[in-house]
Formats: sequence, structure tokens, C-alpha cells
Amino acid sequence: MNEEKKCLRCGGTNVKPGVLESTGKIYARPNNANLETFLKTGVIVNVNICFDCGHVEMVIVPDKLKSVTKKSPISYPQG
Repeated sequence: MNEEKKCLRCGGTNVKPGVLESTGKIYARPNNANLETFLKTGVIVNVNICFDCGHVEMVIVPDKLKSVTKKSPISYPQG
């Protein structure tokens, strides 16, 4: 079943998936994470783009983030 996406800003349903990019990929990482670990494995930032108002919602895959942070020597609070 395909879940219909709604814009968090305007409530519109003309929302399409995309990827946030620059001249290279942009990754999300916790402030105190091991930079080298994240640069090697990364967590790609996906986006939902509202074609009605232009709002861009950034989304990452939580399981990917959890697996990457386990590789870092820094511990993270759960919850």
C-alpha cells in the first residue's frame, strides 16, 4: 500500500520524494559523532518536496543511522 505523503507546512498532497545533494552527497551526523566513521559510511539525506508551497522535509533512515553510530566509539543516548 502506498502511503500518501502530506506536506508538513501547507498540508498539500503534491509531495514527491527526492535526495538532498550538492557537488557531493550531504550526510547527517550527530554533532559529537566520529567524523571519519560517518564520511566512510554516511547516512544519505532523503527529502520530501512539496510542489505546492516549496517546503522541503529532510528524512534519514533511522536504522542506517543507528548502525553507523554503533561503529563509532562514542555512545549515544537511546530514546
